[in-house]
Formats: sequence, C-alpha cells, structure tokens
Amino acid sequence: MKNFAWAVYWIGDAATVIYLTFFDGYNYTWWNWLIAVPVNIFLGFIWPIYWGILAPLHHYL
Repeated sequence: MKNFAWAVYWIGDAATVIYLTFFDGYNYTWWNWLIAVPVNIFLGFIWPIYWGILAPLHHYL
C-alpha cells in the first residue's frame, strides 16, 4: 500500500507540472521559463495543496 501511495503522489506531481507548464494558458517568453518552470515544479511537489486550495482560489480571483 505504501508503494501505491508513492506512485499516486508522483503521478500527481508529474501531471501537475505538465498541466501547469503546457496547458494552463500561461504565455511564456524566453526569460520567464527560468522563473515559471521552477515554480511549476514546486507546485507539482505540493500538488494536493495546489489542487485543493490554490487552484480554486486562482479561478475565483
């Protein structure tokens, strides 16, 4: 069960990073890849918090 939980966590992490990087509608320029991609990776690590709290707030604000 522990391995299954880790697999779910890492799949959610990868899916969040891919979504935020390519499908969120953020307009990238050559320089903001240096800022946006590390932020997306960080948000991928905290994806339960992102999808539970931050994403709903983002859509309401």
